[in-house]
Order: sequence, then C-alpha cells, then structure tokens
Amino acid sequence: MGYIFLLISLFAGTLKGYCGKKTSNYTSSFGNAVFANTIRMFLCILIGFILILATEDLRILIPSRTLLLVSALSGVSSAVFVVAWLICVKKSAYMMLDIFLMLGVLIPLTASNIFLSESIKLTQWVGIGVLFLAVVIMCSYNNTIKAKLTLPSLILLLICGIANGVADFSQKLFTKCIPDGSAAAFNFYTYVFAALVLSVAYAVTHKAAPNTGKSDLKKIFGYILIMALCLFANSYFKTLASGYLSAVLLYPLNQGCALILSAFMSATLFKEKLTLKAVIGMITAFAGLLIINLL
Repeated sequence: MGYIFLLISLFAGTLKGYCGKKTSNYTSSFGNAVFANTIRMFLCILIGFILILATEDLRILIPSRTLLLVSALSGVSSAVFVVAWLICVKKSAYMMLDIFLMLGVLIPLTASNIFLSESIKLTQWVGIGVLFLAVVIMCSYNNTIKAKLTLPSLILLLICGIANGVADFSQKLFTKCIPDGSAAAFNFYTYVFAALVLSVAYAVTHKAAPNTGKSDLKKIFGYILIMALCLFANSYFKTLASGYLSAVLLYPLNQGCALILSAFMSATLFKEKLTLKAVIGMITAFAGLLIINLL
C-alpha cells in the first residue's frame, strides 16, 4: 500500500507543478506569489475539514499536545520552505534547488535512523549517492545561469533543503508518535500553522509593497484551487505512505521520481528539449532508485 500512496502523492505533486508553471506569469512578483500561496494554504485547511467531515468524526479535530507540536513542526517548516523558495526564484537560485532538496533528504533519513531506529543499509547509501549524482547532472542540464552563486543565495538554498527535510521528517514523526492518529487531522493542522506563518509573511510584504495587485490572481483562481487540492493530496498520501515505508525508501524515491516526472512533463507538455545530459540524468536517477529499493 505504501508504494500506491506514494504514487498518488507523486502524480498530485506533478499536477501541482504543472499548474504552477502555467500560472508563473501571474505570480511573478514576490508579493503576488506570497498572497497566492497564502490563499492556497487556507484552501488546504478547507479541503482538510471537508475530508474529515465526510470520512471521519469531527472529534478528531480536538488535538492532543503531541499532534499540535508535530503539526506545528510540519506547518512552520513548510511555510519557511515556501518563502525561501520564492526568494530563491527571485534571486535566480532556482536552478540549484533540486541539489539542495536532495541534500535535505538526508534529514529525515538520519533523524529516522537516530530517533526512530530505522536502519539504512550500505547499498542504500550508495543508491542515495547515485541519485544525488543524477540531480547534479539534471541541474547541469537545466542550469543556464552562469553567474557565481552568492552567499545569500547559498544560505537560502540551504534553508530550502533543511525546511523541506524537516517537513518530511515530521510526517514520519507523526506516524511513529501517533500511530493511530488521523492523517487528515495532521495535515489539517499542518496547513493551519502554514497559513498563519504565510499570513504574517504576506502582511510584511504587503506593507513593504502595498500595490502588489490581486486582480491578476482572480484570473488564475481555478488553478490555485487545483494546486490546493493537489498540495493536500500530495502531503496527505505521502503521510499515509510514511506509515508503510521506511524513510530510506520513501524520501529518496519521492525526490528521485519527482525529478524524473518533472523532466518528462517539461518535455511533453511544455515542449522543452531533452538533451543527452537530461536523458543520462534520468537514467542515473532510475538506477539509484533501483539500488535503494532492490539491493
């Protein structure tokens, strides 16, 4: 079941990426992008509430202290990732992001090994190394920016990788600390905390640039709604998958498959040319995933 949940999560994440690319012209300003993501988080809260209302007992929304703490870790780290990601894009550091997201995978792996006693075999570390090599190759294919990476951009990239890794580990922490807990409730509270953080970020951004227009966002509200559905599905099903798969299987597989699907989507839907480097990167990523999962 874990692989099925992960597959659903991956396709939801890919569709979210497609919508994000389609709407990028309307969220080119930092203020608009923060506002759009804030709205998306509130829509995720609504989606979570509807899911609980339809499938579970509303009493599960009465949180335990543990649920609140783990959800806060997940929500705050997710919001920090969104803000850092947006600034990375603005500072033209986006092309290096996949490398740091792969480095961020080490956080749930090592934390699960230390705190949750999940073992990692030597061959799996080798597979992770091969997967990281694939990411470097793919970034080399994508990277058209020749400027030297600055220290502020490097710090932002590190924040992105760390925040994403902490958000991933919080899912594993939830399934271990609250084994009978509701994944819907966990994700509901995750987006409550994320929405609060992004609301503060938007208030600061709006104060600094009050003329950031919202009129353009009305044109893409349908996309924002689809992205919210996909975002919730992505995190919800990945949370379910974390109850079945160890961290060393789940998170490298998630990141590696997301990389391959993203490249495939760019080539088929956005007509971006696949070069030899891109093909080599995809094959290398696939080889890394095979090593991690089969050896």
